[in-house]
Amino acid sequence: MDCQASVSIIINDKSILLIKRQINLNDPWSGHMALPGGHRLNHETCEQAAVRETYEEVGLKIKIIDFLGIYVPGNRTDLNVAAFIARPLTLNIKIDNEVSECFWASYNDLKELGNTYIIKNHVVFGMTYRILKDFFMNKYHIYD
Repeated sequence: MDCQASVSIIINDKSILLIKRQINLNDPWSGHMALPGGHRLNHETCEQAAVRETYEEVGLKIKIIDFLGIYVPGNRTDLNVAAFIARPLTLNIKIDNEVSECFWASYNDLKELGNTYIIKNHVVFGMTYRILKDFFMNKYHIYD
């Protein structure tokens, strides 16, 4: 599998963990709702990058349980992002400076509006919306 970045859809009970990225002028996804994840280091597999980035961003140790697919953000067609489904091994969230907030959200918390999900006062769109849409359409049985 070839990827330049990875994200984790972390399932706890019937909820998934969403993050809001910190405002950063050098980040093309600054302030966006997202899944924990980031760039893969040269020596890492895509799965290892998902595990490391999740721990760095939200302090959770995770176990990858499935692979969802490869996604490409709309503003970076040269970036392949691997999306993994994971379970938390720990629940002590500790966000780093790349994340402004995070919270658990159930499928019922997400209100679909066009090509977005609305949750609380946040909008999930773009690649994160597509990943979650595929997850709920194809992997929702994991919740059972």
